[in-house]
Amino acid sequence: MKKFLRSKLLWLLLLTAVIVAAVAFSLDGLSGRVSSNQAEFVEESVRRSAVQCYAVEGRFPSNEEGVAYLEANYGLSVDYSRYAVYYESMGGNLIPQIRVFGIEK
Repeated sequence: MKKFLRSKLLWLLLLTAVIVAAVAFSLDGLSGRVSSNQAEFVEESVRRSAVQCYAVEGRFPSNEEGVAYLEANYGLSVDYSRYAVYYESMGGNLIPQIRVFGIEK
């Protein structure tokens, strides 16, 4: 009887370990997708602010003004400890190239 209980306990512990490993692996993959989606959201926020600037002022911010201008005048907020923003203006009347990259800690 004790041997039967030990084998059942061993199988139960093994099954629990497999389930815990599967959940941990799934959460790690989910974390990566969420981080990617958040960077896309920040990128879209920067783009919307630039388009709003163009609608109001008739021009996109220059490279010198960049994202700081959008933050100061259009309510944009970027957490630079989590994201790096690439902003390149191609001219006042052309939409800038905008890319946002997550910073891993």
